[in-house]
Amino acid sequence: MSACGGADEPSTKPAPALAATATPERQADPTPGVTQPPTPTATASPTPPSVPSSKQPNAPSDTAEATPTPPPTVAATATTVPTATFTPVPPTITPVPTDTPSSCSRSNPALSGSAGRVAIELSGNSIGRFRVREQFARVSLPNDAVGTTREVSGSVVFDGSGTVLPGESKITVGLLSLISDEDERDEFLRTNSLQSEKFPLAELVVRETPGLPWPILCQGEMEIQLVGDMTVHGVTSQLTWNATVQFSPNAVKGLMKTNFPFSTFDMKKPKKLFLLSVDDNIRLELQFDAPIVAGP
Repeated sequence: MSACGGADEPSTKPAPALAATATPERQADPTPGVTQPPTPTATASPTPPSVPSSKQPNAPSDTAEATPTPPPTVAATATTVPTATFTPVPPTITPVPTDTPSSCSRSNPALSGSAGRVAIELSGNSIGRFRVREQFARVSLPNDAVGTTREVSGSVVFDGSGTVLPGESKITVGLLSLISDEDERDEFLRTNSLQSEKFPLAELVVRETPGLPWPILCQGEMEIQLVGDMTVHGVTSQLTWNATVQFSPNAVKGLMKTNFPFSTFDMKKPKKLFLLSVDDNIRLELQFDAPIVAGP
């Protein structure tokens, strides 16, 4: 009994273990004898519910069609706004750089700097002028005594490099023809201050022209100077004239000015009846109109 009982116990114990395993795997299947099918069925039964729900071929396509519809609308609106804002900027910047160098043509090509000699010759349109501030007893405010003459001649001559040739550069003003608005003043100047009958000319020998470009410009306006030796009343002194020059292709015109006290040229201040005072400052002006002539 003991030996048989030992042999029956091991055979009866594995059966319920298989029955317990098969029962939970397949409750609807009544065949307990099949041991292998439940194992793949148990593995496949939990997998299908999760896989088909996440990897459906039709569901993603429906979701994709609904999702892209809003973004295109927003993107189109955002793109349109900056384009309309920055489009007008380039046309405003483009026309700004429109500076071009000035140029003009001369009838005489030698005036472009290739000539051996260039002269600025004062024409008959030039005017010499003096101004002196004076105070009359019968007038409450001072006024300028002004004398003028058209007896002006001369030239300023340059070599081919633009250097002034002083031996040929002289401007002359006739003093006997100076007239103002009062005969008494003119008579005093001729007989006392200028002594015009003894010293009939005022002469300026030009030695330098600081600021004058070379070749001489053919258009535009600029400030230059003329430095030279001025001779008046028999006395010579160096003076600097400030000139405003207007350039044209074949001529220059403008106004040059200087000033000095009477003592510079050993002259007497005017004196006459009812004249209270005269400023010790003579202002000279030369209004010039001069063609430019080139030579060999």
